[in-house]
Amino acid sequence: MALLLIAFFGCKNTSHKTVEEKVTGTAKAKPDGVAVIEQDIVPVKKAPQKDTIRNYKDTQMSEEFFQKAIIDLSDSSLTVYQNIRADYRIFGYQKPDTNSRKMIFFSVFTPDVEGNPYNCPYGSYYYSGAMRDTKIKYVKNTGAFVEAHLFKENNILPTPIYFLKDWVQFEERN
Repeated sequence: MALLLIAFFGCKNTSHKTVEEKVTGTAKAKPDGVAVIEQDIVPVKKAPQKDTIRNYKDTQMSEEFFQKAIIDLSDSSLTVYQNIRADYRIFGYQKPDTNSRKMIFFSVFTPDVEGNPYNCPYGSYYYSGAMRDTKIKYVKNTGAFVEAHLFKENNILPTPIYFLKDWVQFEERN
């Protein structure tokens, strides 16, 4: 009787933790007729979340200190200046879509840059001048984005990069 009560109350004990893994079983029969279940651990796919460039983790940004990338109208160069007192997190995407692959990243925040945590193929930088022998040139507007190309040692790289217009401003330098 006591065993029945323990089983009854034990079955009602459920925790409210979020499950990060899905466990499935594979049954294998042994010669004695008893089935043994081996557990396979399959990670649960998380739904993609909209990319955000403001207030992410420890890197809280203040709108009054936002800095944008500058496109010089005289030569079409796109420049991100180094400024420790400014706040900026500027992604360059593979397509004009914030859910597409992140190709390059500029940020004032060390956790965003060190070790290239977003695995951008062209890297993560504090400013555009940190890219060795590489320049970014504006090509055209594409919806809510601007299209640019990377030039490495005067050779154009084949993949265009798209930056949100919100993080770019056009200026004419003298």
